Amino acid sequence: MDLRDLHLVRAIDEHGSLVRAARALGTSQPSLTRGLAALEARLKGPLFTRTARGAIATDLGRAFLADAAEVLARMGDMQRHLAEVRGGQVRDLVVVGGHYAMETIGLVAAARMLAAFPAIRIRADSMTWTGLQGALLSREAQLCIGDLRGIKLDPALEVERLAPLPGVFVARPGHALAGRTSVTLSEILAYPLITIGQLPREVQAPLATAREAARAAGSLHPAFPAFVQEGPTVAMALLDQCDAVAPVPIALAARRLGRGDVVALPFREPWLSVHPGIIQLRGRRPSEEEGHFLDLLRAASAEADAVAAAWCARLGLPAACG
Repeated sequence: MDLRDLHLVRAIDEHGSLVRAARALGTSQPSLTRGLAALEARLKGPLFTRTARGAIATDLGRAFLADAAEVLARMGDMQRHLAEVRGGQVRDLVVVGGHYAMETIGLVAAARMLAAFPAIRIRADSMTWTGLQGALLSREAQLCIGDLRGIKLDPALEVERLAPLPGVFVARPGHALAGRTSVTLSEILAYPLITIGQLPREVQAPLATAREAARAAGSLHPAFPAFVQEGPTVAMALLDQCDAVAPVPIALAARRLGRGDVVALPFREPWLSVHPGIIQLRGRRPSEEEGHFLDLLRAASAEADAVAAAWCARLGLPAACG
């Protein structure tokens, strides 16, 4: 058994699927499946049960994962300690985040970090909430920035809340809904929607109500969502090719709105928002570079808040988030 086995099993548990785990590890599914089968043969028992909901850890799998988390955490601590002792070496800062918070705030802070700490190698990974929490608990990542709505935070983690990010639906210039003084959510849902796969409950409920209204009016687009894309930047890039609409943080869309690459639809309610927070291991003292990155995150959050407020005023939309 080696560290690759530990990473393999943890990836399957975090992603709930051999296909997604293989993609996260940068390998093929057949190769991952063979590796898992070989490991299960050595351990003389199955680590996962395949169900309609995905791969679920067995009792043996849960025991393996508990020990694997400790081993990987110790390895991460050792690597960081050795890097500090060597001195003058390139050190790693690993930041994980939800796609919306990472692309709106996290990447801004990461870009500014490059000039301040040239000896720091930054890795910024966007992933689902399950993966975010696991990366922190296993100490693979030092910091996390993600949407706090609906999460069940592990007691070993602590949160610093940042300013909420108001969102808006955007579409291509010339879209049938562009240029109108007002639109309803059910009218928006008559068009293909590009969104993430797992929406918070606070977003799902109004969308479900609007879908029923659109269905009653005979205007509901048949596929919901029509396109699943975790990255809001990619979603906006798709819009000029079709009549789709996409919900994105206003601060992230600001440059495209200013250039006229996309237009904001005249609809906004408090639930159309992201509620980011900085998540860390409880009681862990950040290094100098981590502390600087935290300050950059806070500054990026304040700037995004100001940009969003200005654009809401310019568009005549309410800025409240809930």
